[in-house]
Amino acid sequence: MKLKNLKWLNSPTHWKDSITIGFAILATIQTFLEVSAISFDSIWGEHNWIIKLLLILGLFLFIVVVTFIVKYHKTKKGISLKIRSVQVNIRQGDIFEAKGWKVIAFNEFFDTTVDDVVIAHNTLNGVFIDNHIQNLSELQDKIKNETDNNTNYKRRIRNNRAVYPLGRIITYKDFMLLAFTYFENNQARLTQKDYEDCLRVMWTEICRTYANRPVFIPLLGSGITRFDGTPHKSNFDLLKCMLCTLRTSGVHLNQPITILLTEEVLQDINIYEMKGVK
Repeated sequence: MKLKNLKWLNSPTHWKDSITIGFAILATIQTFLEVSAISFDSIWGEHNWIIKLLLILGLFLFIVVVTFIVKYHKTKKGISLKIRSVQVNIRQGDIFEAKGWKVIAFNEFFDTTVDDVVIAHNTLNGVFIDNHIQNLSELQDKIKNETDNNTNYKRRIRNNRAVYPLGRIITYKDFMLLAFTYFENNQARLTQKDYEDCLRVMWTEICRTYANRPVFIPLLGSGITRFDGTPHKSNFDLLKCMLCTLRTSGVHLNQPITILLTEEVLQDINIYEMKGVK
């Protein structure tokens, strides 16, 4: 393992699963030997019981370590799990190359001005508008003409502008545009409660609009979003919150949800620990 990945050694779930598999393999070996009328004593020879115990412990530790390494290499680029009945994939990837719905976070006004004030060029929102929108007027018209049909999350008017509840989704081509942050004084902001409530609404809105197609989502909140009155949230905390809100949202989806992480983020967290979220 590379040095930067040694934090995987601190994964309790990873070790627990490896130890469980180690016991299972050791028990299988013992069962096979008994069926074959071969005993451990005949293998170890005439050593005293302490030596035999140490040999068995050594074999067990060897199996656990090998299992840990194998599971690490199988999951270092991503994992799959079930949240209730929904298949969730967590892996590295570029959301713009995904084949399905792609969730892009906007502010509550669905602003489209990329000027490093309202929207920064280097954010996912900015890259989407700069590099993947050929007709900005078409996008703006789509947002302007969006109706509140078939959704419980209605827009309202504030200072002569339409403002959407956090979590509301507007579909555009194969993109799901998400109202993700409040926007005041040219700053995107949220509280921890806003973030969790937004995610729960988002899952409901995805269920409303996904039309039986796979959905790809970036790690929401890992950019410049400010969580008011809350210490900095780690990427691990954000990912876990996304999974937990999916679990508590009660939605049922027939297509997989894929959370796409950058290589940097993937190296920053122990995604194996997400297997504990059911």
